[in-house]
Amino acid sequence: MLLLVLLFLFFLLLRKIEMINTREKLRIITGLKNHLEMDNLQEVIQIEYDETLKQIVKQEAELNNSLEELKEYKKELELTYDSLLSKSTQLEYSNQFLEKRVANLSNLNSISRSVLSIFELDKIINIILDAYFVLTGAKRISLYLWDEEGNLLNKKIKGSIRFQGTVSYSPELLKKFGKTEYERIYQELGKGFTVLKDEELIISPLSVNQEEMGVIYIIEDKDKMIDIDEEMMSALGIQIGTAIKNARAYYELLSNERISQELAVASRIQNRILPQDIHSVDGLQIAKYFKPAKEIGGDYYDYGMLRDEIFFITIADVSGKGVPAAFLMALGRSVLKTLMEMKQGCPSQEMQELNQLIYGDITEEMFITMLHSKYDLKTRTLTFSNAGHNPLLVYKAAKDVIELHTVKGVALGFLENYAYREASLEIEKGDIVVFYTDGITEAENMNSELFGIERLKEVVYNNKGRSAEKIKEAILDEIIAFREEREQVDDITFVILKSKK
Repeated sequence: MLLLVLLFLFFLLLRKIEMINTREKLRIITGLKNHLEMDNLQEVIQIEYDETLKQIVKQEAELNNSLEELKEYKKELELTYDSLLSKSTQLEYSNQFLEKRVANLSNLNSISRSVLSIFELDKIINIILDAYFVLTGAKRISLYLWDEEGNLLNKKIKGSIRFQGTVSYSPELLKKFGKTEYERIYQELGKGFTVLKDEELIISPLSVNQEEMGVIYIIEDKDKMIDIDEEMMSALGIQIGTAIKNARAYYELLSNERISQELAVASRIQNRILPQDIHSVDGLQIAKYFKPAKEIGGDYYDYGMLRDEIFFITIADVSGKGVPAAFLMALGRSVLKTLMEMKQGCPSQEMQELNQLIYGDITEEMFITMLHSKYDLKTRTLTFSNAGHNPLLVYKAAKDVIELHTVKGVALGFLENYAYREASLEIEKGDIVVFYTDGITEAENMNSELFGIERLKEVVYNNKGRSAEKIKEAILDEIIAFREEREQVDDITFVILKSKK
């Protein structure tokens, strides 16, 4: 548009200067070209020249301004282009980042399903450590787990790592530690790893619901470390912690089930070795009761006929409860039965020999209390020896009184060559003899009060006219009523004899 205007003005001027010579024309054109002011022209030419020059200068100034604006606009376009290019690159990177994150999440989901369906700890560890190499830039990995004794032990290494340090604390002290203390432990242990200048050591604790499972040490190249690797390492750490916790819980459950099954078998065996039901022997009524506090117990009773019209009754209590007590009880029973079959001695002699035979097999914290007796059906005399057990509770019908009969003696397993003593008691018509363990007298109620010997005396006395079986039921009813909601904490065992002639 500007060029058209200038041409138009130029041609108008040429028409007006036809009467002047060529040299003058050139001088005028040169003056306009160089923006020179001229004052020696013809009047008409002078006016047109000045106006034309003015318009040319003005138009040129406007043109220059437009060119500057175009330059600025060009710069803005270039900046906009660069910005769009940068944002395009960022979007492309973000898209790749998101695609990688989605892929990792998909892989993580697959790993989760895999490890949560596996309960073998070694397989779980192998799967997840392999995932570290696939999903992150890990070069070397070392996994440590806490054991029940408070030891932080190396369980698996992937890659070339020679360091396998250990850390040990008492379980009681570890229970007092918080997140800060565990982080300090992991940092100190991490100092043992060899890390090159271009590498970085990443410490990833394994914890589930504030329970410390262990720690993973990951070594990878610094220039390959990106934020998404840290996210994935954290996610994998959660997965391996959860999987390990589930595996341990599963093994514990299996172990408990196995133990329960074994205890059930042991309980059946224990019940089978107890004597067969004998309700009476030559006018002597017999009632018995045995209930361990756990699946199997340390209480023991036995009775039966021996040669020469001798009926034996034995009751014992092993210190402690559960499997160890049951083993010791079985040992004592077997040895005593063998002695009775082979030697046919008196209760005190058999007790002494039993003590000598099992003394070496009893640990310092265990012992057996026992009351061992023999009843002569001819003389109606009960001869007994006591190794630290509860006294016999005896109701004498002729005197209508409850008495306690015992003889001093230490528990089996205390003194190797201890000489046991014995005493005798004549059983008359209506008399009642109760052999019992401290599971009765030390039964507790909700106020932590003991059932005690006096209550047992009272129950027996109040039911003296009833059969041995009914007296047993009365004792059990009284214990249950006394204990209320309090659970049974000790084995309860007793044998009742009542003479009917």
